[in-house]
Amino acid sequence: MKFKHFLTFSAFIGLFLLASCGSQKGLTVQGTIDNATNLSVFFDKKDLNNTVTSLDKIDSNSKGKFSFNFPDGITPGVYRVRIGAKSIDLVLNGTEKNIKLAGDLQNLEKYNYTIEGAPLADSYRSTMSDFASQKLNQQTLMSTLNAADPLVGMALANALFAKNPQLVGVHKNICERLSAQYPGVQCAKDYESMVKNLETAAAKAKQSQSRGKYAVEVGDPAPEIALPDVNGKTRKLSDLKGSIVLLDFWASWCGPCRRANPGVVETYHKYKDQGFTVFSVSLDGLDSRTKARFNGDQARIDAQMESSKKRWLDAIKKDKLTWDNHVSDLKKWESQASGLYGVRSIPTTFLLNREGNIAALNPRHTQIESEIKKLL
Repeated sequence: MKFKHFLTFSAFIGLFLLASCGSQKGLTVQGTIDNATNLSVFFDKKDLNNTVTSLDKIDSNSKGKFSFNFPDGITPGVYRVRIGAKSIDLVLNGTEKNIKLAGDLQNLEKYNYTIEGAPLADSYRSTMSDFASQKLNQQTLMSTLNAADPLVGMALANALFAKNPQLVGVHKNICERLSAQYPGVQCAKDYESMVKNLETAAAKAKQSQSRGKYAVEVGDPAPEIALPDVNGKTRKLSDLKGSIVLLDFWASWCGPCRRANPGVVETYHKYKDQGFTVFSVSLDGLDSRTKARFNGDQARIDAQMESSKKRWLDAIKKDKLTWDNHVSDLKKWESQASGLYGVRSIPTTFLLNREGNIAALNPRHTQIESEIKKLL
């Protein structure tokens, strides 16, 4: 009788252990990369702005092997394994348990590597490889986006189209499927927010074609701009209500902008004590077309982005633009702000009254002072 009870208890323990193993949430990511001996290897999480957050760092061994372990697993989203100056993007839905990567460090930017244990990541790799080798035409690419898992579709659309308002329909279709299949997931919420901004930009652009040169007219409330400043702090245009504001679109690489800056500086110092200020939006940075030249080499993209940001900061200092409100999303002509206002060339300025409404459209330097006096 005791032996029978012992067998029953043993069977219970066995079933408990089996169930426990089957419900493990952990993730292991292993890699064997040739020509990656003794290099730093990072596991990063990427957001829709291609900003990365490093989740772990290890060193590969003498054979180019490495292994990451996340006992609590990960949430659905886009990740990357960065090895030296090269990287592998991973689209993961959070159910993966053991991922194995293999390839040669010199071929990673060509998407020439293998992925086991992560079907979505391999689908993304395969499509990007076909796109890079020009095996996909526009029609086939769109069909692929519609048929792919929406996480893969989101990653592909963001990598290939970035935030182009003209393709908002593509993003919207993927977004709807993503929210339905992955409800409550953070990347789905972020994507939905991005698509709403694209819809606003697309509507403004369409409206500007019928209304005039810009997406706004005199008397319109100034569309909100909320972008990072030089220190990463978000600054909002609406926070300046109560002041007369010159909204100035410019860039460090723009010769006419730099030649116009002394006049803006002079006007600022002349009227700043009477409630006048400047809100400068820089179109420095990289757009998707420029990023595409680097064939997915994230290290080179990051280096170019840092260089562009430095040129922006250096121009602010050199031109003595001493006001605090300098912002940029570092996306060049794909800046959300320029789309909202219909800015197609720079320098372009808009004068705002104390209520935050458009008072003048791109006034010339000789007109700015007279326009300000009307509003004082």
